Amino acid sequence: MNNVIPLQNSPERVSLLPIAPGVDFATAVALRRMATSTGATPAYLLAPEVSALLWYMPDQRHHMLFATLWNTGIRIGEARTLTPESFDLDGLRPFVRVLSEKVRARRGRPPKDEVRLVPLTDISYVRQMASWMVTTRPRRREPLWAVTDETMRNWLKQAVKRAEADGVHFSIPVTPHTFRHSYIMHMLYHRQPRKVIQALAGHKDPRSMEVYTRVFALDMAATLAVPFTGDGHDAAQILRTLPPLT
Repeated sequence: MNNVIPLQNSPERVSLLPIAPGVDFATAVALRRMATSTGATPAYLLAPEVSALLWYMPDQRHHMLFATLWNTGIRIGEARTLTPESFDLDGLRPFVRVLSEKVRARRGRPPKDEVRLVPLTDISYVRQMASWMVTTRPRRREPLWAVTDETMRNWLKQAVKRAEADGVHFSIPVTPHTFRHSYIMHMLYHRQPRKVIQALAGHKDPRSMEVYTRVFALDMAATLAVPFTGDGHDAAQILRTLPPLT
């Protein structure tokens, strides 16, 4: 494997790994470790880790599945329902139509409020998806990934093993659902409004977002570097000059 920056073994290069404007990789990793230490917050990958993991998926079908999970935050059950017809890649605002497995199983046109539109904001992903569909030429209404959850997990395990064999290690267990958590945290890092992310992720209950915003609040508060220690001697001298407080 070439041109992959080891995520754990090259401290002098971590500054080259982008997270979001004003956020560096080393700090984001440290804050994640703190936020997830109790086990009450979801484990998530940072953008450079996802990029590296996708790089270790040479099979394009595997690669595009997990790239889709990363770019949309959809559940693996929802990914199984996607067909070429689900994607609108040619317009000025590319997007994908997402249906739940339950809705897809029913016959007829689904209710409008059960179709979720997720914008595809990464032009590189849009181009890759369009190119893959041209190459593979799937039928318009044929599921792109008609495989079991276990098969998807095995694809991911193979990629993680390739990465580890090449010296790239991840500090959290990685599952398909990790990509959903990672998408939401990535959107928060890019300052997207909570209600927007909730709608895109398909969370009907606003409380479902609280676990992510708590992590994000912890991350952001820690990066502020708010000082609490001052010079006690100087403070005492200044306070002596003030009249008694009433």
